[in-house]
Amino acid sequence: MKNYRKVLILLIGIPFIYLGCTDLSENLMSDISAEEHYSTAEGIHDLTIAMYDPLYEYYGYEAGEILTVPGTDEFTYAQGRRGLWNDYSAALNPTENDARGMLGIWNEFFRGINLTNSVLARIDDASGVTEAQRQRWTAEARFLRGYYYHILVQHFGGVHLTLEETIGVETEAHRASENEIWEVVVDDFLYAIDNLPLVQTSFGRATKNAARHALAKTYLILGNWEDAADLAIEIIDSGQHRLLDNFADVFDPYNQEHEEVIWSVVRNQDTRVRRDVRTARDFGMRQHTIQGVMADNIYGSMTSRYLPTRFLIEEIFGNDPDNGGINFWNDTRYHASFKEVFYYNDEANLPPGVAIGDTAWYGPTALQYQQLSDQEAAQKGQDGNYIFMRMDDWTDALYTSMIEKFRHPDIQMYWGRNVIVMRLAETYLIAAEALMMDGRLDEAADYLNAVRLRAQAPGQQIPLITPEELNIDEILNERSRELAGETMRWKDLKRTGKLLERVRAYNDRAAPNIQEHHLLRPIPQSQIDRTTNNYPQNPGY
Repeated sequence: MKNYRKVLILLIGIPFIYLGCTDLSENLMSDISAEEHYSTAEGIHDLTIAMYDPLYEYYGYEAGEILTVPGTDEFTYAQGRRGLWNDYSAALNPTENDARGMLGIWNEFFRGINLTNSVLARIDDASGVTEAQRQRWTAEARFLRGYYYHILVQHFGGVHLTLEETIGVETEAHRASENEIWEVVVDDFLYAIDNLPLVQTSFGRATKNAARHALAKTYLILGNWEDAADLAIEIIDSGQHRLLDNFADVFDPYNQEHEEVIWSVVRNQDTRVRRDVRTARDFGMRQHTIQGVMADNIYGSMTSRYLPTRFLIEEIFGNDPDNGGINFWNDTRYHASFKEVFYYNDEANLPPGVAIGDTAWYGPTALQYQQLSDQEAAQKGQDGNYIFMRMDDWTDALYTSMIEKFRHPDIQMYWGRNVIVMRLAETYLIAAEALMMDGRLDEAADYLNAVRLRAQAPGQQIPLITPEELNIDEILNERSRELAGETMRWKDLKRTGKLLERVRAYNDRAAPNIQEHHLLRPIPQSQIDRTTNNYPQNPGY
């Protein structure tokens, strides 16, 4: 996974094209024939590395975040030029300027699809490929092709479907139906389940359980509850993974390859590859706007993209100790995810009367602090010689941030952090949802409660759910506590038919504008303009 030179060559050199993009064949390296290289085992191996690369656009590099985090019941948008994804305004009409949004994943995922098709087209005739390699690499390519389409169809509906390698320029593209694409996705995942190993040669490459997890989520979308539950339970019972004892340990930046992870997109520190992870930066408030505080490598440069909704804090995580349900005190997941305090760390710019390590900003969200009067809140900040903010005082730059969850190891900013795409806690919640929808409520409650119990605070008793209490809202609430910010929420709300309802109820900026047609994203205008035949736009745009 770390053959950087060859990956870089592949990124600029493989003669592929997606739906009318510029032909790159003239950029092939001069010291070796690409066609000869990609007809060997070494060349196919390089292709299998390259076919993972487009995932980076979606996971940790902003595009996947802005399409799934804001515009939901969990987060609204704070600062930056991409608030359109939260607001569902007329600005969402297709544009070529939003390269980190729909156009970014559109271009990159079709590039990824073509790379997988390149492996599948070339592997049988490549010299030196062993039968074991052929089986594993073919299964990886099928898994990734299915996964790229799995994401695309959720956002865009029916898109161009191609199962063959594209070499040169193609100017025609045709939208397949969603059903046609889901058939390919299911078939690819089934093939991957049958042929991928349980344990891979390198961390980050697809495994049998990754394919099971992906297919289980696909079956949730398609309403195949029984098979979704069976696949999830197969993963849980496989013995390859376990829930870590402490929720906070799942996101320990110094231990990223642990037993709860089913599949991660792996980052590296090689600046030539330039695949940095920006999640901490995007979730963090702008701490560097406070005198005496500067950005650091652990929490990033703080571009302040995603502002938590009051619903996420007050209702999902529970900021009232007397509410009789889940709250900050009996559930560890809030404090393991959110950062409420920042400290002075910029000695050259310290304000008078403070020292390095003193509190600079404090934004507790517990109910008792929200009930302080304006005068009491101002006095608290003066007494402590720091900025004190209740939730009513939040700005688009300064607010309690879900950044503990995504913090980096203390190395050069943005590098060295993997992005967890699949982990066992979600597998339990997939099983719970599928079993509930299949009418097996007792079993469903057991799987949900296994995740909830792991989050129980020491010395506290977390309330467990009963079969009678189970419904899709409770499933969504538990997914939020466990998975908030993990590039899933918009798709979860769409899948469960709750997107419009919950956005209108809990996201003030988005509520006035969101409509039925926003269940699909707009097709990038560049795709429509460069296609010689008619490539229809999604309704409403």
